[in-house]
Amino acid sequence: MIRRGVQLICLLFAVLPAGAVEETRDRLDFRTGILPLLTKAGCNAGACHGAAVGQGGFRLSLLGYAPEEDYASLTRERGGRRLDRDTPAESLFFRKGSGQLDHEGGRKIKRGSAAEQTLLAWIAAGAPFGPSDLRVTQIKVEPEDTLLPAPDQTVQLRVVAELSDGRREDVTLLALYSSNDDAVADVDQAGLVTTRDRGLTSIMVRYSGQASAARIAVPFGDADIASADFTPNNFIDEKVLAELRRLRLPPSPLSGDAEFFRRVHLDLIGRLPDAVAVRAFLEEPPSDEKRRRVVAALLASDAFVDFWTLKFGDWLLLDGKRGSEEATRAYHDWVRGQLARNRPLDEFVRDLLLAQGETTHVGPANFFNLATDPRDLGEYVGSMFLGAQIACARCHAHPADRWTQDDYHAFAAYFARLSRQGETLVVSARGEVEHPKTQKPIPPRPLGADRAEVGHQDDRRAGLASWLTASDNPFFARNLVNRVWKHLLGRGLVEPVDDVRPTNPASNPALHDALAREFAQHGFDLRWLVGTIANSRTYQLSSRTTEGNRHDDQLFSHAYLKPLPAQVFADAVAQVTGVSDEFEGQPKGTQAVQLVGAQTPSYALDVLGRCSRQQSCETPGSASGGLAASLHLINGSTINDKLRDSPLTRLLAADLLNRERVNDLFLRAFGRLPSDVEWTWWTQHVATTPDRPAAAEDLLWALLNSREFAFNH
Repeated sequence: MIRRGVQLICLLFAVLPAGAVEETRDRLDFRTGILPLLTKAGCNAGACHGAAVGQGGFRLSLLGYAPEEDYASLTRERGGRRLDRDTPAESLFFRKGSGQLDHEGGRKIKRGSAAEQTLLAWIAAGAPFGPSDLRVTQIKVEPEDTLLPAPDQTVQLRVVAELSDGRREDVTLLALYSSNDDAVADVDQAGLVTTRDRGLTSIMVRYSGQASAARIAVPFGDADIASADFTPNNFIDEKVLAELRRLRLPPSPLSGDAEFFRRVHLDLIGRLPDAVAVRAFLEEPPSDEKRRRVVAALLASDAFVDFWTLKFGDWLLLDGKRGSEEATRAYHDWVRGQLARNRPLDEFVRDLLLAQGETTHVGPANFFNLATDPRDLGEYVGSMFLGAQIACARCHAHPADRWTQDDYHAFAAYFARLSRQGETLVVSARGEVEHPKTQKPIPPRPLGADRAEVGHQDDRRAGLASWLTASDNPFFARNLVNRVWKHLLGRGLVEPVDDVRPTNPASNPALHDALAREFAQHGFDLRWLVGTIANSRTYQLSSRTTEGNRHDDQLFSHAYLKPLPAQVFADAVAQVTGVSDEFEGQPKGTQAVQLVGAQTPSYALDVLGRCSRQQSCETPGSASGGLAASLHLINGSTINDKLRDSPLTRLLAADLLNRERVNDLFLRAFGRLPSDVEWTWWTQHVATTPDRPAAAEDLLWALLNSREFAFNH
């Protein structure tokens, strides 16, 4: 890249083949005919003239997000000396790029090429900007989804741009490409994809402010899979099985009853099943009906409400630090009440978005304690409820999505009339968000919408709430099902779950679409969604991999291991040992999953990685989340103090070879009986350990510090 020099375009046509602009030779408008060439060459990349201060005295907007400014810089800045309209070939702009003058970047314009002809023709025509309203409205990539038979195979992508005047143009050689996983497939600058290994990835494609992606897959095996043992329970399984067959990825067997029973309790209520319930479930003959019965009972329990209140608290960043203790309690109680009533989530979110009043009495009004700046609030709402990361667009067009500064500030404008008067959130009659370039107020508009949704004249948020929670909103239902799917399956259909965009497609788009559609049709019912997923064969697959699927980490051919969240782990230790935790300021018997905010003092929860709720909590803390957590579990009070006080330790010490008592410990911790190997090891250990209380503590300590205990599997 250029580090010094005068006004020049650093990499003009550096990577353009000779025929790259054949389709655009007659199009001499700057926005859609010339600027894409500069972007393809990398001139407006962040490492070159797209940097905040530019390079060599010349600055362009990052990736061409401000065509008008770029045009002015190129044609008018420094007296317009970069262009010579009378003698185009003598333009400094051209001579530097063609290597006729000293240019640190070398020759970038091939003599006699279509690129040279297009550039000279544009300058000779007076360097026109073109119609001010002409722009690329979207791009389409073909093929959208490609399955190549093996590594070292190729496929040529084709990119078609649709313009605001109705034209469609092939821009394959001018688009920008990058692979989301170049270990599976990489792509060259002309859109030729080459597979490198088996697996699934996507190719991100960008052109003139628009973005899209193409999925590329190579089967995991060479033979068709035998799926006779995978009998679909519902539409989820049909979509998953179709993708497994396409990619020749054999599913793992169905989980055993013990594995399922422990898993579904931890996922639905954040609690281990008690030993009595485990015994009863295991004694009953295996059947789909008894599993459905368990799921239904858990969905109807108070423990479900407690645990999902914790989940929603993490999602909404309900931390107790942004308001008074009374207000935090009001917010928590409101969330819990909504879940207890099974309030449809569209209504739940609508109430959050429209809340106003005194935060100590109106729980959802505390949502707006997240920020005071409407721009920050727009970012929170975009991330939480739409799964969209729009923060980049505050300063420039999003480099991997379609959002512009106009989109960003128009969305933020919905929150411009909120203000606080002490503990009260009020809606004012005035308040605007100004566009940073024009310094003029910008009217509110939903993300991706062509027109404003203002709603009630007194509260413009009404229009936002109606648009956002509509059954046909392209983001809302997809965002919610993706978050719930990640919790239950261990990985989102889209990862990260709060970064859903065209260039980051779902691992199974058909499943994502179907889940979102069915969720909306079932009235945004959380319990319906959780129950439908939990009753699927996919959810109930074993976590034990096979030779054919052990490399799968995104298509759900087997269950993925999930570390227990900090609160769940702490409660599980208390359950197994029979010694409950005590939390400052909380009634005796309060469980960690029942704590209101994230501010209740607890060294154990902090070191185990509980979500602080200061920022997105999509990567939960876990018992194995780091050295500090590991050392604490080995030597700290969370386990060791409970072992000394546990009645189970005393009972076991009184009769170390009581198999029923050992069975009970395994049922409490793992939801299963000990194997013969484990029982044999224990009897041998007892024979060599004279200190009976120590031996009892050793067994319980080993169970609680095991990987099997720390993970949901």
